[in-house]
Amino acid sequence: MHKDGKRVFGFVVVLFMAAGLLVSCSAKKASTPLPPLTTKTLSWIKESNGVLVDQYGRQVLLHGVNAKFENLFDVTFSDGRTRNEDLASFTDAQIQQMAHLGFNFIRLAVNWSGLEPTEGTFNYADLQLLDSVLKSAQNAGIYVLIDYHEDAYSKEIGEDGAPLWAIIPTPTTLLSGPLAQGPTLSCPCYDLNLRRTSAPVLDAFNSFWEDVDNLQERFMPLWQLVASRYADNPAVIGYEDMNEPVAIQTPNGLKLLDDFHVKAAKYLREVDNNHLFWLEPEVTTRNFSLKYPLRTSAFPDKDIVYAFHLYPGLAGLNFSTYSDWFTALTATFNSAIAEAQSYGAVPVLDEWGTNLHQINNPLPYVTAVLELADERFMGNAFWDWTDFGSDAANSWGCYSWDYTVNGFTASQPGLDALAKPYMLAVPGRFVSNVFDYATDTLTVTFKANGGEGAPLAYIPHHTYPDGFIVLLDGSQIDVSIDPYTQRVLIPWQGQSGQHTVVIEPQPVQVPVLNKKQGV
Repeated sequence: MHKDGKRVFGFVVVLFMAAGLLVSCSAKKASTPLPPLTTKTLSWIKESNGVLVDQYGRQVLLHGVNAKFENLFDVTFSDGRTRNEDLASFTDAQIQQMAHLGFNFIRLAVNWSGLEPTEGTFNYADLQLLDSVLKSAQNAGIYVLIDYHEDAYSKEIGEDGAPLWAIIPTPTTLLSGPLAQGPTLSCPCYDLNLRRTSAPVLDAFNSFWEDVDNLQERFMPLWQLVASRYADNPAVIGYEDMNEPVAIQTPNGLKLLDDFHVKAAKYLREVDNNHLFWLEPEVTTRNFSLKYPLRTSAFPDKDIVYAFHLYPGLAGLNFSTYSDWFTALTATFNSAIAEAQSYGAVPVLDEWGTNLHQINNPLPYVTAVLELADERFMGNAFWDWTDFGSDAANSWGCYSWDYTVNGFTASQPGLDALAKPYMLAVPGRFVSNVFDYATDTLTVTFKANGGEGAPLAYIPHHTYPDGFIVLLDGSQIDVSIDPYTQRVLIPWQGQSGQHTVVIEPQPVQVPVLNKKQGV
């Protein structure tokens, strides 16, 4: 989501190819022993009683970031129209920096228009680019969610999303950019919010939900092609069928959206039983009311994530203190848990954001959101990794484009607050999870059944410049930190029972002066 303002041709071939991959993948998962556990090991993630669990028996806490990369995020035109926005290109160094900042999860935006620009013809160059991102992420120990992103339905009438051939009715006017300033783009910029509510965009959504001309089924060949391509890749944590679906304007829209989610899950399982299916509620309803109607029965797929977004400004909330934000947002976090439970899903806040620069004083909001998520053991993903604002102080990215130096700079002080110490996985299940910003102390209690993998912590140097200590059940233990990821596997013998890990600053050593030194 941009936050400035924010048939079946070849189908049988895809199915046969994917079926072969699925059989191979399922056999491999059943027979291949688990590799030794390291700070960067990625294993299959499944839903278990409302939480995410890896193959080592650990509950996993996702701490992530949204990312848009050139080409995968399709906002350019081949007919001479001005592109909608500038984007950073993918580099391996960016993925490494994500890991260094504590992220173990990327919500990666891809577009239908880029991957299938002509119906039945797939863009394998972009799929190879996606391969590269996944390989880099796996090497860094980061899971990737493949998110089929849209904003205002399509780049042709909005910002990004569906290809021109999937817009019904066919638009009489094709739009162009820019929608935001960038190194190659100058404002004045078009208003994305006006596009979101325009007749062509709403009509296109209506046609999609009503499945005019089998439009939903015509999305499924791409959906299955990508899923079969990565069916045996545990670095992929799942697939999200549509970012921020707009359906409130369509008669019976919420029901039609739910029907689409059910359909997408069914098509996914025809080629891939290994990955999580991520679904998002109707964005207007959830973002403006900060809650969503409960499902009357569990969703007909077990391994699912309820992926909601949080932008409280849309609901009229605006506070300056941590306590006010914490109090105001408690209800929406609790509601999200109830909503997820009604689906039989794991709740993950997979998009939220703010300006991380000091001029806007982001720290109270950032710390409130992180604490509310942490104490509920809820994963989250910040929006977004890089951003081109009108200047470096008006950007929503972890890294913002500085027009004075023509390069990205870290968005501080909010980035340090975002990249705080985390427990990324614990044996068994979390019992409590608290980070005290006043003392820089992380205290995590968990209950293990016995035999699970070791606890995994992220311990950033910027929080502990003078060093840190780790206590397990009150006793200090020696640990080894991976400087690449700043992660620590806490020594673990697979013991059962309830345990507590404390990570705190190294006590300052005060020198003792002798009498000759004046004492």
